[in-house]
Amino acid sequence: MSQDQYPSLTEMDVTRPEQIKHYTLHIEGNIDVLKIFYERKKGSFLPERKTFRFGRSAKMIATGDRNNPTSQVNEISPFLLAAIAELDSIVSAHKSVVDMKEHALERLSQLEQEIASAHEEIRTLLKKL
Repeated sequence: MSQDQYPSLTEMDVTRPEQIKHYTLHIEGNIDVLKIFYERKKGSFLPERKTFRFGRSAKMIATGDRNNPTSQVNEISPFLLAAIAELDSIVSAHKSVVDMKEHALERLSQLEQEIASAHEEIRTLLKKL
């Protein structure tokens, strides 16, 4: 795989696209968070994942409503869309049912940790009140 094939990923300093296993994309407020996971050999000092954050641009659109004539919409970054298209082409080349299952289980575990953390934060805030 040549880096010239993936200009957006190259600009993001993703230097080994052939080692990309999968990626996740989620929203935190007005920020899109892209995590790229790599398949590394045992004992490698390279990171197993890289995290990138992309801001969303605010755009006002007409709603046609007399009381509220405009509404603010946050749009995903065009650069992020290009990077996702490149990642899709890489990941689809070696996607299997086992990989998808592992990815789903890993993401579920991440969500459980995030929810547990949020619950603890809310409990702490409530105790202070």
